[in-house]
Amino acid sequence: MAKNVNQTYEPCARERLTNTSGADVVIAELCLLGLVPAVAEEDIASEGIGGFLLGGNGAVFQASDFVEDEGTFATANSGVYFDTVTKKISDTKKAGYYLVGQVDEVLTNGVMSFILYDTATLMTADDVISAGTWFKKTVTLTSAEAATAVSLLSDEDVGTGTAFIMGAFVKVNGAVAWTDDTATKVTVQDTEDVAGLTIAKAGLTANAFLTIGTANITVGDPIALGAGFTATKGIEVVADAVFAAGSDLEVTIVGYVA
Repeated sequence: MAKNVNQTYEPCARERLTNTSGADVVIAELCLLGLVPAVAEEDIASEGIGGFLLGGNGAVFQASDFVEDEGTFATANSGVYFDTVTKKISDTKKAGYYLVGQVDEVLTNGVMSFILYDTATLMTADDVISAGTWFKKTVTLTSAEAATAVSLLSDEDVGTGTAFIMGAFVKVNGAVAWTDDTATKVTVQDTEDVAGLTIAKAGLTANAFLTIGTANITVGDPIALGAGFTATKGIEVVADAVFAAGSDLEVTIVGYVA
């Protein structure tokens, strides 16, 4: 157990809670109480009761003690992970680590600041993508929020590599076709807006199932020429405008990062 963070900005909630982290904690130590990231305000024995600062509401902390070789933190808003074995923070998504926040200010002079979330998320093997490994990702795009991009792969997932899509499946999951007077298409693209698949509104009929080669899908160069998407960029799905109606659109991509 050791101090591993400093609080830099309120508001953050203060609560007296039982230390269920499984170990004694010291003042300014980040730990997990179940799935709740919490920073001790005092030394607290395991199963003892003491004061904790909780995440959420924009609470910002600083850190300078990281898992070895996992402390670059060079990208704002990238994930901040917690290793419950070493009790340290990491910039690397790994199975068994917990996502506990996002970078607020990148690493400068050995210190970075991060926004602490109110709930931690355990990373599993399905969440972790590394160069040379295959992935399968499925997301839901709703007609009412279709103009807001939904991430299939983040820039962080791709890292320094390039994403390649080898298969794609699109399902209108219900009896309502996608209709609108303005919106015309749904696009699977990278975060630089380079299109890999463009799905015309005409193809988004009730209960439609579409894939590469189906009518009303245009295949862009990143897939058609095998060139891959823009290096270091993730993949998302988004429409050119909100649709007036349409059952949820389930979008699945299969591929790898190289």
